Amino acid sequence: MSSEELIPKKLEEWTYERIKILVGNNVNESDIHDFKTDIPEGEGLTKDCCAFANTKGGFIVLGIRPKDMQFEIKGIENSSELRHRFGQKINAIPTIDFGLPKIIGIPDSQKVLVVFYIPLSPERPHIPTTINKRIFWKRTNTGNEQMTYDEIRMNFQNYEERREKLKLLYLELLSNKQQLESMRAPEGSIEGIYSLVSLDSTVIDTLLSDVYSMIAKNSNLVKSLMNLRSQIRVINNKIKVFYTQVALPTTNQRQITGQHNEFINGKIEELVPIFQAALTTLENDFKIKDPLSQ
Repeated sequence: MSSEELIPKKLEEWTYERIKILVGNNVNESDIHDFKTDIPEGEGLTKDCCAFANTKGGFIVLGIRPKDMQFEIKGIENSSELRHRFGQKINAIPTIDFGLPKIIGIPDSQKVLVVFYIPLSPERPHIPTTINKRIFWKRTNTGNEQMTYDEIRMNFQNYEERREKLKLLYLELLSNKQQLESMRAPEGSIEGIYSLVSLDSTVIDTLLSDVYSMIAKNSNLVKSLMNLRSQIRVINNKIKVFYTQVALPTTNQRQITGQHNEFINGKIEELVPIFQAALTTLENDFKIKDPLSQ
């Protein structure tokens, strides 16, 4: 098995046995992992995290100490404050997100190994906040390297493209919310008239896959968007059935129209708050502005 094949690709795959094999084969550093004795000082940790977040993500394994040009498993003291201490030492812009570490017990020892996963960031490129240390880092098989001008430019272009798609998603949600509100049947004429408006989830379908990496950490927003997409389809299918029924000359059109409008009004009450919550999240968490309020 090659050195690359020995390195776990998922956080849950990191085990004591796997780390022991990597240490035994002196696979101490790669493009997706790095061994550390303990939580590094801020400058070094920030550099590592920026490099992983800017490239393809990676793992920082704490508790492995260099010895005689090789490494050995020593472990560190377990603590509920590990994640907090780790995060406090990362000084980068934009902020680098990471989850809970995996704590791995060491046989016959009170100490543990700790694995932090730094994911590929949708907000890349990241850079240290310290003014005289502001270098854009990337991760390679030989460690951290400075990004080239073209790599930096490409990262910023990709970021701006994702931001533009978030803006399009915002506008599409706003449009569907307004269209849904326009479908409300006026009081006193619920059996007399009906709206000819329908909704469209085509753009939302496309944009969801394009911007997922940016919104994935906000599970409530993702659930809301999935729900809205599904409900738009439900409403449109109901409208199609209604048009077919109301066109038949033998049907009781007033009764069918009344039932249809009651359904639409109910969906308006149900979905408008969800639309608004999604729009507010995009405004607050992603700094998307409502063009109609400017």
